Amino acid sequence: MADIQNQAAWLPYAKATPLQVGPAPKPSPLPTEVVIKVAYTAINLVDYGMQASPNFQLPYPFVLGQDVAGTIVEVGSNVNTLKVGQRVIGYVTHPVSKLEHCLTKSNRHCHGLLSGKAANSGFQLYSACLEILVAAIPDSLPFSSAVVLPLSISTAASSLYVQLQLPLPSFSPRPLGKKILLWGGSSSVGCSTIQLAVASGLEVVTTASEANHALVKSLGAAQVLDYKSPKIIDDLVNILNENDFVVDCISSPETQAQCGEVLSRIGGGKLPVMRFPDGNFPDNVKAVFVNGGDPGLVNLDVGNAIWGEYIPTVLATGQFQVKPDPFIIGGGLEKIQDGIDLLAKGVSAKKIVVEVSED
Repeated sequence: MADIQNQAAWLPYAKATPLQVGPAPKPSPLPTEVVIKVAYTAINLVDYGMQASPNFQLPYPFVLGQDVAGTIVEVGSNVNTLKVGQRVIGYVTHPVSKLEHCLTKSNRHCHGLLSGKAANSGFQLYSACLEILVAAIPDSLPFSSAVVLPLSISTAASSLYVQLQLPLPSFSPRPLGKKILLWGGSSSVGCSTIQLAVASGLEVVTTASEANHALVKSLGAAQVLDYKSPKIIDDLVNILNENDFVVDCISSPETQAQCGEVLSRIGGGKLPVMRFPDGNFPDNVKAVFVNGGDPGLVNLDVGNAIWGEYIPTVLATGQFQVKPDPFIIGGGLEKIQDGIDLLAKGVSAKKIVVEVSED
């Protein structure tokens, strides 16, 4: 790769705001990595949390960001499925040297968080990403839209295929005769999880506000209920059958409790949650934290099946919808803080994305 000048939006110390844009090391790919010139990055709640929370012990100065879309400019020596010049999306695993949850939870779910490489973050002009967590996208798909997908795809895959051990998605799925409740279907993770679950042969039941019912139905949800209903728990229990599945795509303390109650009343089982389990769950419910990096770090068969085979194909054919729609902020790395601040105020059925460089 020709000599480049990298820039990043740095978090210089704990809880610092705003992020500071400045020079960053030139990324050099490991044998199984590619370097992506980032056109767009997306803002996730984890980025806000890592900036605002005192619980993260990061190797400051630190670079946040997990979703990237752009063009490959360099490939590692062992990369054989991707090439320079390809338009891609990538899920970059965070380079955290010390993370409180990783020190107290299973190391298996924190391996990617312990790499210590600033190159593996999204809020910069050039980012290094594992080949197994990169997917080619068609020329017809704008980077600004595609960038909403990486974290949500990988997190959905980890929920369904790592935690729940469900059948991998098929281009022509056969019904399993089972239902799955996805709480928060209009969220970024929810939109991808609905589509993957349908492609695995499941009947999807989801929750959303009335304004977003049409969206989740268009993604394949068979039934959608308003999460604000005072009868939401009873209604869901009446719809679901014994030993159906439940995934909490929101994972606030309130939704974890609600999903735990629903799952308990239909027989119990494993409950994938997007944040570390918060509170006490019924004895027959086991809440498990979902790490989106798992398909690229531990369960490589899932990563290869989803990122290497399924997603590139269904994006090219239009079988997978790129949702939610992006809320686009222009202006480069300097505007990432604006995106984080906007996300902290709350958005619905949108994902905030920032233009990092020209396509």
